Amino acid sequence: MAHPIDNFVAQKIRTARLMRGLTQSALADHIGCSFQQLQKYEAGQNRVSASRLYEISQALDVAPGYFFDGIENDDETKEIDTTASRILFALAKIEDPTVKETLCRLAQSIAQTSDDAVSHADHSE
Repeated sequence: MAHPIDNFVAQKIRTARLMRGLTQSALADHIGCSFQQLQKYEAGQNRVSASRLYEISQALDVAPGYFFDGIENDDETKEIDTTASRILFALAKIEDPTVKETLCRLAQSIAQTSDDAVSHADHSE
């Protein structure tokens, strides 16, 4: 199950694309991904990386922050923002690019494992 913020961003991508009159295929071509991958982004099935979100913002002529405009800043969101900021600041202090990449892969692996566990728990209920 996707996180509510991932779903929110997915909907904002779709809305901006439709407002620009672009098809999924046209936007996918512009950002260098497959039509199917863009479909998954818009459905909230796949998370959008920061770099991909930036490319999408450029293709749709919106500021990257557009995708987060309107998110309610409830306690859960504040906790996510604080944790993410702490991680980003710590990562920025690391000078070795190999170490940075290793940490990014580790975080992605942990996130995927967490998503898989939630998905498995949802299916076993």
